[in-house]
Amino acid sequence: MSKEVGSFQDNIRRTFIRFSLLPVVVMVIFAIVLFAFGWSYFMVHLNEKDNQAVANELIKAMDKYSFMLDEVAGETDGEITSDEIFSILYKDTAEFGEIGNLIVLSKDRKILFQSKENVPKNLTSVVYSNWGPWNAVKRNKDQTSVVLCDKNLYMVKGICNEDGELEKAVFYIIPGNVISRSASGINRYVVITDSNGWIYAGNTSSLQDEYGQIENIYDSGTGYIIADKSIFYTCKTDTKKGLVVITVDDISRNIWLISILIGVIALILIAITIITFRSTANSSKHYTRDIKKIEDAFEAVSNGDFDVSLNISSSKEFKTIGNDFNEMLQGLKDQIDKNKELAENVAFSQVKQLESQFNPHFLFNTLDNIRFMARIDVKAADKMIVSLSGLLRYSIRDAREEVTVREDLNNIQNYLNILQIRFNKRFAYKMNVDEEIMDCFIPKLMLQPLLENAVKYGFNGKEKLSVVIRGEEKQGNLIFTCEDDGVGIEENVLEEILQNLKEESNKTGHNGLYNIHRRIKLLYKDAGNYGLQIESKKDKGTIIRIILPRHDQK
Repeated sequence: MSKEVGSFQDNIRRTFIRFSLLPVVVMVIFAIVLFAFGWSYFMVHLNEKDNQAVANELIKAMDKYSFMLDEVAGETDGEITSDEIFSILYKDTAEFGEIGNLIVLSKDRKILFQSKENVPKNLTSVVYSNWGPWNAVKRNKDQTSVVLCDKNLYMVKGICNEDGELEKAVFYIIPGNVISRSASGINRYVVITDSNGWIYAGNTSSLQDEYGQIENIYDSGTGYIIADKSIFYTCKTDTKKGLVVITVDDISRNIWLISILIGVIALILIAITIITFRSTANSSKHYTRDIKKIEDAFEAVSNGDFDVSLNISSSKEFKTIGNDFNEMLQGLKDQIDKNKELAENVAFSQVKQLESQFNPHFLFNTLDNIRFMARIDVKAADKMIVSLSGLLRYSIRDAREEVTVREDLNNIQNYLNILQIRFNKRFAYKMNVDEEIMDCFIPKLMLQPLLENAVKYGFNGKEKLSVVIRGEEKQGNLIFTCEDDGVGIEENVLEEILQNLKEESNKTGHNGLYNIHRRIKLLYKDAGNYGLQIESKKDKGTIIRIILPRHDQK
């Protein structure tokens, strides 16, 4: 089903909309998407960048303190020398501005060294011997661990003898300002926790629960979350040094502002769309009024009204079109009158010329056979004379262009009678034509040339020849087939014949087949696949089909 073509006015209107409104809409949508994507990207990027910066500062400090504890542990293998430990302490903490509190205890919690006067009770009291920092020392022994206990951040390391038994323990209370300083200057929520989620430092208390741990929803990892009817973006980094850095952005306000901005832009686009649709309707109607006049004039001509005229004065170009149309129409009227009768006469003459080309060789051979048969078989001669008379009468006197299938088959029967007498047992034929197409109309003398061609080229040295003529209807078309078992057609000759059928004039000596094909093209101007189809193989025979439209009434 073909698509309906719109009017020029509608096309102009759509063009106005397409090239004025559509680019604006596309650009605005693209800008909004680009803005949203860019904002999201930079928000995420900056959050992750700040998070990683805090984590890097912590890792740097923790690595320094861990190295310091290793040095101190090495100095405590023998007799503890305060000067050496203080030397290590000052050297490794100089860049942080505070030495912190370094404590060395024996396995029974006796103080062997302390850098400050106060020592937390959870280090010396027997009550805490299996809890907090001491638990980390006993569990990990020679390894360095980080423990958050009583709001102090401990880095601890046990010192074992050769048998693996704990002898001493080094405890370092990391200065709180060192950890807090790493989160300073960050323009978003920052929380530093231990591996269990206990908060040690941060710039907000809104993310912790009543026990001092970070809320589970903020500790779920990196990504977007919804909490307290607000939208947040969180980033979490495990330093692998016993501390976890969590940065949180509250993006609810930004999303709210972006939504308002998108809503305002949408309202503006809706207003522009309404205005554009109304203005383009009036504009397209105004600028295409002359096109409408031209359309009406051409439609009137297509309906057979040649008295129409165009009078346009809105612009120089359309005025020229109107004047040229009027002159063209007048010339067309004159030319139609002159050519109408001539065209009819030419077509009629050409068809008559094609259908009247009777094979003279057949006529001469038949007359010779009649003269010969008159001496030996008077009845056969009489039958040949009657059949030949019928052929000539049908070919010459009947002026109709189309006849019924039955009439043309009767004419063929006369031709077959002559062939049967002429060749006797050397020639055999069969006719199988459906009765339901007998009253259909076909071009006169359409089937006889097929027999002529079969006899002329089919024998060619063969002793016998059989011909089968078929007629049937398929998909609204009439198909007639003439099939013989003769010598067939050489491949190059067949190619020449098929090529000649495509030409408008006969360039070979195969008049019969060309005349049939050409007549069909002239009689049925919308010919489509109508015409001749030829198949042939050397020494196998030839099949010729005629395809015609079905005509039930003249």
